[in-house]
Amino acid sequence: MKSYSEIRDKRRYCRFHREYDHDTEECHDLQYQIKDLIRREHLRRYVRDQSSLPDCRPPRDSSPRPKGPVEKQIDVIFRGPASGGDSSSTCKAYARSEVGKRPVHDEDLDITFKSGGEEYPCHDNTLVISICMANAYVKRVMIDTRSLTDILYFDAFQILGLTDKDLVTLTSTLTGFTGDFISPVGATTIPVTFGEPRSKTLMVPFMVVKLPSAYNTIIRRPTLNRLKAVVSTYQRLLKFPTRAGVGEVRSDPRESRQCVERESGLMSPDTRTHR
Repeated sequence: MKSYSEIRDKRRYCRFHREYDHDTEECHDLQYQIKDLIRREHLRRYVRDQSSLPDCRPPRDSSPRPKGPVEKQIDVIFRGPASGGDSSSTCKAYARSEVGKRPVHDEDLDITFKSGGEEYPCHDNTLVISICMANAYVKRVMIDTRSLTDILYFDAFQILGLTDKDLVTLTSTLTGFTGDFISPVGATTIPVTFGEPRSKTLMVPFMVVKLPSAYNTIIRRPTLNRLKAVVSTYQRLLKFPTRAGVGEVRSDPRESRQCVERESGLMSPDTRTHR
C-alpha cells in the first residue's frame, strides 16, 4: 500500500502549505484565513466590496505538511488583537484569492506525556523553541502562557524582510511588570508553522516592539489556545493535534539557558519583559 506522500499529485502545488496535492487557488485553509481577516477588516485596503461575502465560521488551522523550502534562518501585556483591540496587516497576494466554503472538522486526539523512559533533570528554564515564520526558520522563540499578545522584536521583524508597509499603527501601549509603558512600533500578521513532520500553520498577529531582547519573538496564550497546545515545562515539550496525529515541538535546553543568561544581562527598568 502506498503512503499518502507517494500518491499526492505532483502537478498541483500549494504555496500556502508548501506541499503538493492541491493548487493554491483551491486551498480551503487559506480561503478561511483570508475570509476571517476580511471580516475583521484587517484587509480593508485590499478588498473592493465586502457586502457580497457570506457569513462563515471561524478559520480552520491549516493541515500538517512536510517542511518546505526555507529562505533564511534567524538565530539571534496589553489590549490588542487577542483581546479585541488594534488590528494588524497581512499579505496582499492572499487577499485577492477567491474565497470559498468547506466543512470544518475538529481534531479529536488524546495528547499524553510518558512518565517513564527519559529522565529530565530539575530545571526552571523557559520553554524556548524554533518555528517557521513566513519563509524563515526562526530560533529563540519563547513560549509564555501568562500573557495575551504575541510579541515580535524589531530586529527579527527586519531580518524577516518586513518593512513599515507591513505594519498597522497601534494606539495601545505595553505595560511592564514594573508599571512602565512602551509604545509599540506597530502590528503585523505572519503565517507561523509549528512542528515537523506533523505540523500546523496559523496566521498570527504580532505586536512589534523595538527593545533589546535575547528572544526573536514570544508566543503567548491566545495563539497556544488556537493551536490547541498542551505544554509540559518539565519535559520541555509542546504538543498539539493535527490531521495526521499529534505534532510536537521540543525546547532546546542549551538555547533556553543561553537566552536566560542574555536576558539577565539586558534587563533594566526600561527593557523588562512586557505584557
